[in-house]
Amino acid sequence: MRKRVLAPAVAAAFNLVLALPILGAATDADLQAYLEACDRNYSETHYMLGAKYHGTGYHSTVKPGTWTHGTRSSLAYAAALLKRNDPGDAGRAANIIRKVISLQDTDPASRTYGIWSYVLEEPLDRMAPPDWNWADFCGAMLAEMLLEHPDKLAADLPTLMRASLRHAARSIRKRNVGPGYTNIAIMGGGVCAAAGELLDDNALLQYGRDRLRTMVAHTAKHGSFNEYNSPTYTQVALRECDRVLNLVRDGATRAAAESLRRTAWQIIADSFHPATRQWAGPHSRAYADTLSEKTAGELAQRCPADLRPRFRKLPRDPLQLVRTFIRGSSPDGSTVGTTWHTADACLGSINRSMLWTQRRPVIGYWGGRGKQTAVFRIRFLHDGKDFASMGLATAQTGPRVLSVVYPLKRRGDWHPSLDRPADGAFAAADFRLRYEVRGRDATARALADRRFELAAADRRVVVHAVPGRFDGRDVTWTLGRDADRVFLDAVCYHGETRRFDFRRGPETVLAAAAELLRPDEPPTAAGPTLAQTPSGAVEATWNARPTTLTVATPRKL
Repeated sequence: MRKRVLAPAVAAAFNLVLALPILGAATDADLQAYLEACDRNYSETHYMLGAKYHGTGYHSTVKPGTWTHGTRSSLAYAAALLKRNDPGDAGRAANIIRKVISLQDTDPASRTYGIWSYVLEEPLDRMAPPDWNWADFCGAMLAEMLLEHPDKLAADLPTLMRASLRHAARSIRKRNVGPGYTNIAIMGGGVCAAAGELLDDNALLQYGRDRLRTMVAHTAKHGSFNEYNSPTYTQVALRECDRVLNLVRDGATRAAAESLRRTAWQIIADSFHPATRQWAGPHSRAYADTLSEKTAGELAQRCPADLRPRFRKLPRDPLQLVRTFIRGSSPDGSTVGTTWHTADACLGSINRSMLWTQRRPVIGYWGGRGKQTAVFRIRFLHDGKDFASMGLATAQTGPRVLSVVYPLKRRGDWHPSLDRPADGAFAAADFRLRYEVRGRDATARALADRRFELAAADRRVVVHAVPGRFDGRDVTWTLGRDADRVFLDAVCYHGETRRFDFRRGPETVLAAAAELLRPDEPPTAAGPTLAQTPSGAVEATWNARPTTLTVATPRKL
């Protein structure tokens, strides 16, 4: 059998099929394209769906590109087979379900009770570490199939699936994630509520109901989801609310899901930029810089009727939103995002964040009207990879942002916690802050007075660099290019590999300002200035017309 990787169009269909039973959003063509690709990659030996492994770089030690057989993807394939229901589909689905169920840890005394590994080729005891979310993801699909396709299941399957669902729900309840973990808090609550009704287990139903009610109260208190404005996980939260509304009959649980569903749609509507059809920042978690045209179109079509005009046109121009995502005990302790929209561009920032690969603490878009969308980002790189142990504090007004960078203690390298070094030290040959613009025919050039221009399409980002220091050395600012990207790097260290101790944090005095301008708009006359506060924080100030922006590194890192 020839193995084939899912083409981009089919991969998009796969994302839809994961939600087929709850959204009904995939067309017959989507379903058929997905199933044709899956059929080619199905293993009659393993009774699972094969694919090249594409991981996030943590939880699993499987090398990218390795041919593997996934648990979650196989259950999604089984659900799609049951939906299509062609001759032989139910039998194949039954084989898949039996096989995946057999891979679940069903020992209540086990640390990994109720969950699955990502892939057949890497058992739970070889993962680094296992992902407890797999109880939620796989449990949700078992509940869907039990409720959506009971007449298509082989005679032995309902009993096996109910037992597996019970293990998953008990694992979810034991783990008991808090409402700050937005998508899993919603998903796990929904799985437990659905399992409670399916299994006639009032304790599980009550737990699921209470968890979603807690999520509603938590969201109301903070003003938004704590996993804020995430293109990836706000859509997951939305799907999970739809799943609850499709699967659960309990009135209180449904009311909570409907409230959270409305919150998710409002977040999306507030962030959607009509011209570029992008999800304006800042993003707490994202796996890509841009939305696909297909996803943008589906969001605009599926949104509630009263929000539909917002997907077509800005209510005013310019439009600036200041949103509290996580409410602290004081304004200084809160996580606050600023999002600026104008007809052809948008720019978003968060007041403080880490520079983990999934974060987009500063991101902007421009273009639209048939032109390729250009993207602006701020990153910090450790030997060429995004570095989770650097933080960024930012202040914004309109299309102008001022940022300072600072080291974080007790954090990881590629991931915030999973690869945290025991001694707090990182070996590095290169550390650099990067201001990056990606777009067709992007250009970069130096201007006067430590100013640099990164341009693409009909706009440019002017960066005002500030002399800085890192670990006792002066920072140097250099321009570069890579494929369709141009960038300005503040090179903090480049040389022989050596260790940097982040328990105390290397001395870091590093700041810059950036403004997103049209070609005929002159940049701000003067750049930022730096000072050190009595507490030892680095403070940057910038007269950013008409507002003076000030931002400082946090006291507690």
